Amino acid sequence: MRLIFIRHAQPDYSIDGLTEKGKKEAELLAKRTASWNVDRFYCSPLGRARDTAAPTLKVHNKEAVICDWLQEFHYRVVDPYTKDFRVPWDYFPEFFTTQPLMLDPDNWYDCDLYKTNPEIKKMWFEVCDGLDEILASYGYIRQGKYYKFKNPDGNDLPAEIDNIQTRGIMEYQVRDEDDNKTIVFFCHLGVECVMLAHLLSISPVTLWHGTFEAPSSVTIVNAEKRYHNDAFFRIQALGDTAHLYAENEPVSGFGAFSTVFSK
Repeated sequence: MRLIFIRHAQPDYSIDGLTEKGKKEAELLAKRTASWNVDRFYCSPLGRARDTAAPTLKVHNKEAVICDWLQEFHYRVVDPYTKDFRVPWDYFPEFFTTQPLMLDPDNWYDCDLYKTNPEIKKMWFEVCDGLDEILASYGYIRQGKYYKFKNPDGNDLPAEIDNIQTRGIMEYQVRDEDDNKTIVFFCHLGVECVMLAHLLSISPVTLWHGTFEAPSSVTIVNAEKRYHNDAFFRIQALGDTAHLYAENEPVSGFGAFSTVFSK
């Protein structure tokens, strides 16, 4: 199984839509996706995500399922330095790296700062539950911090015997012939990091501050099934913008605090 997360193209936040460059990025993205075999599309209810999805959906002659929990993770708190009321990331390193709970995979939302807005914890679980509900419909059932695969049609792959004779053989065998499906999410940088954090069992604060997925970028995550149909998700590509490079379209730096590489 494959999950593809697409950040909206370059935004015009004043109208919750796209800039002219963003519209071009969305068209180039659609050109890239034309050969994809997508089982389902999901989309944020916000305009900039819908506008990004529209050209791709037209190419595939499909509609997207709109999920409220895919909207940006914009549950605001007072920034401890600027005192601005803003989204819960983009803090100075001297702050977030010295707050142990912020980087705790299991308790990050209980740090003093995030507890000032109970919506943060509430929406973390809503996003995680929404994603897990979709995965469960494909047979991936959350078991603590990994997934157990059960084929929805009832015809499960046999669970290999876990012994020294089979372990070496099965370590690297691809086991996706049973559910080689691709689903695509059109969403936002903040909530994309939340979903990746859930899949990888890490704090989203690590991803909010340690990664940058450019507008219209593509993040590819593959499910890997192992012994006894246990599964985990591994990132193949993070924030890929090959469709922009192919057409000599510059990469937008919206959301970054550095000059982005655009060659």
